Amino acid sequence: MKNLQHIATRAWVLFSVFALFGVAILLRIAQIQLDPGHAQSAAMLPQVRTIEPERGRILSADGHLLAASVPRFDLHWDPTVIDTPEEKAEFLAELPALSQALADEFGQRSEQGWRDFLLQAHASGKSRYVRIARNIEWDRRGTVQSFPWIGDHSRNRSGFMFSEKPRRDKPFSPLANRTIGLHRPEGNSVGIEAAFNEALSGQAGEQLMRRIHGNYWIPATDDFIRAPEPGRDVRTTIDLRTQDVATDALRAQLEHHAAEWGCAVVLEVGTGNVVAMANLVHDEADNRYVESYNHAIGTAVEPGSTFKLASIMALLESGRLTASDTIDTGNGKYKPAKGCSEMEDTSHDEGGYGPLRLEEVFEHSSNVGTAKAVQQVFAGNEQAWLDALANLGLGAPLGIALAGEGQPKVHASTTERSWSACSLTSMSIGYEVTMTPLQTAAFYNAIASDGRLIRPRFADAFLEGSHVVESRPVEVIRERIASRPTIAAMQDMMERVCAPGGHGTAEDVFRDRPYRVAGKTGTARASSPQGGYKGHRGSFAGYFPADRPAYTIAVVVQRPTEHGYYGGTVAAPVFRAIADHLYGTHPDLTEMEKGPLASTPRLPVSMNGDATVLTGLYRTLGMTYVLDTAGMGLDVAPSHVAASTDDTHVTLTPRKTEGSAIPDVRGMALRDAVRLLETRGLRVDIQGRGTVRRQSISPGTAPRDGQTILLELS
Repeated sequence: MKNLQHIATRAWVLFSVFALFGVAILLRIAQIQLDPGHAQSAAMLPQVRTIEPERGRILSADGHLLAASVPRFDLHWDPTVIDTPEEKAEFLAELPALSQALADEFGQRSEQGWRDFLLQAHASGKSRYVRIARNIEWDRRGTVQSFPWIGDHSRNRSGFMFSEKPRRDKPFSPLANRTIGLHRPEGNSVGIEAAFNEALSGQAGEQLMRRIHGNYWIPATDDFIRAPEPGRDVRTTIDLRTQDVATDALRAQLEHHAAEWGCAVVLEVGTGNVVAMANLVHDEADNRYVESYNHAIGTAVEPGSTFKLASIMALLESGRLTASDTIDTGNGKYKPAKGCSEMEDTSHDEGGYGPLRLEEVFEHSSNVGTAKAVQQVFAGNEQAWLDALANLGLGAPLGIALAGEGQPKVHASTTERSWSACSLTSMSIGYEVTMTPLQTAAFYNAIASDGRLIRPRFADAFLEGSHVVESRPVEVIRERIASRPTIAAMQDMMERVCAPGGHGTAEDVFRDRPYRVAGKTGTARASSPQGGYKGHRGSFAGYFPADRPAYTIAVVVQRPTEHGYYGGTVAAPVFRAIADHLYGTHPDLTEMEKGPLASTPRLPVSMNGDATVLTGLYRTLGMTYVLDTAGMGLDVAPSHVAASTDDTHVTLTPRKTEGSAIPDVRGMALRDAVRLLETRGLRVDIQGRGTVRRQSISPGTAPRDGQTILLELS
């Protein structure tokens, strides 16, 4: 009986709860039916909302804009704000002019079409969020704000409202796309955008806002509870001109050799600054090369012969071999142990190199000589070899600021399952080890900087406006990776590799250059994801000028399929193009008293051009010049001249550029040529780079209005 009474009590309690809940629902329904605006207004009361700050800019080393948040605006209209007879009359009076302005600015509809659209939206009274236009640029927003009705009333009275949609733009895209990276508000940002996200992001603010439609919010007041603080600008170490040259030179080689992908890294020796980083991958769909992955940072590959730098250093550091000790390379073929692949030198078809000094082994890039030397010193104590490589700083990531650094792989112990009887000699020539191109560049940069291993730096300062608010220091990973004698010996060996007229694998690449290079070529079989090897990989790493190192450059070209695959053929020309640019644009790399102007028996050749500029330059350089006006009948000094150079002086011959006829601009710098032609009303098209080689309209021809002239440069 007690149980029945207890159950009944619980049933009545539950019934009462459900009954009260039902009554509450009925009362709420009645309230909405009797006063629908009250329910909406409660939901639309102002609330405190987070206001995202403006994201900081990413700048090049010399201040060029690499990435910035450029605002775009959507324009919507709330017609319900026009609700009094007076407001309706005023709106109808201005409607024709407003409709015409919208038609002129946005198109989409005619003036009558816009008028009907706005009247219908106002008459329906259903939507408080009528879309007018999307993705309006900043300058066009100002124009729209001056339209009739919109410009005469505040947002709350006109009903027209702009909603901002920040968009990240890269003005110089696709240059350095993968290095600059992407900003994704939802996460998964990459590159510099991700590495320095905290500085770029700023601090969010707060503002009272009200919801007008769906989940769309507009400010209830123009004041902030807490104003958002814009992000700081990040000044990167990237030099835009060098990045451009590196990308163009890399693309030219990849196209010429029909390669799979390639990358080029340029470091400043003393700071580790990443001056340029180009990454290009073949897009089979469009048959072109694009920046779709940062191989320089993320792809660890077997370096091949560029790893011989580490092998020879380990030998010298052991104290058991010197640079002048002799290694017998025999006939250029060598089988290190049973079950190992036979090694070959490129000279094996000609009988091999025979006995070579250790420095010559490096100069000739002898696989046999390197393997025999490493085996001579470390056979029987292979762990000492691995320890020697670790002491050089190999096998550990650089710890750069950018995410996605590939993990280098170097055997750490002979007890590893992957260690075999072939590992010692395979590693000596750059197999069974992997490094990213950036890690290779940093290692070579350590030789250039007398043994200091410097962490590559992508940004050197955070800015607010033009003021530096935080400097990012140079980070030295190791003060010295090897002894001074070893570093000096390797510097000498690397210079021998590139010395014109020598026996190095790059002796032809830098012939006739006014600077000396220290570096190493690399050629390796390219491993396949399916196992084994498929194709080759050519590389070159080094620094210049060899006597005063300023820049380290590493280049990798993956699977070239045409016109050769050796590192000296496919990769070294990219190094040379970048070095030519840097040498030509950085006067501090040239010592005049030791440079080409002092040593050459002939004066340097000059372009034709502006007489004032050329004569001023010759006076500054102390060069003798003669202005030849014989038979010209000139009463005044010529404005433009042609220059010819012999052993002792420069002869300047006036070019007739006066009058309206088309002048002879052949041999001129592009700037002078374009200026002369445009003053005659011509449009100028350009092909190539350099000085003007050919012009499509003959000199002396009378120009026609709007005529186009083609200049071919070389």
